Amino acid sequence: MAIDNLILAAAQDGVNSAVICNTLIYGHSLGVNRDSVQLPRLLKQARKSGVVRHVGTGQNIWSNVHIEDVVALYLLALTKNVPGTFYFVESGEASFIDMTTAMAEALNLGEPQDWPLQDAEAEWGYEMANYGLGSNSRVRGKHARELLGWAPKRTSVVEWIRNEMV
Repeated sequence: MAIDNLILAAAQDGVNSAVICNTLIYGHSLGVNRDSVQLPRLLKQARKSGVVRHVGTGQNIWSNVHIEDVVALYLLALTKNVPGTFYFVESGEASFIDMTTAMAEALNLGEPQDWPLQDAEAEWGYEMANYGLGSNSRVRGKHARELLGWAPKRTSVVEWIRNEMV
């Protein structure tokens, strides 16, 4: 937060500054790393064990955005930024149980299973299990839409998982 505040305050010195805060990013990148962080971990674990799992009951909800829409927002921010603005980046949200259910369907692995936090921590470590896959993270991209005219084209992570992830 301290860094965000410094960046935003730089606008007072004439810097065209902005903070762009992404949520769960999905989709296949054309860059160096094809996959993002959270969903590929679930997929890898499912392929390894033969069971799709979510941390706890999977009722936790994350805002999310497709990588192509992230790129579109960054391009808009380069040309239309309002200096000193904080932009959340999201095009929808989904619960982990909805995402793991779609993954289980795509992999033909039956119903996803609840995974106790301790077991998830053993697989992914404390921070990823608790914060990256076991928490809630809900935001709205209001400034991106209103100030930049950003209009995400991909709005369903569940559909992407079913049709494109695996």
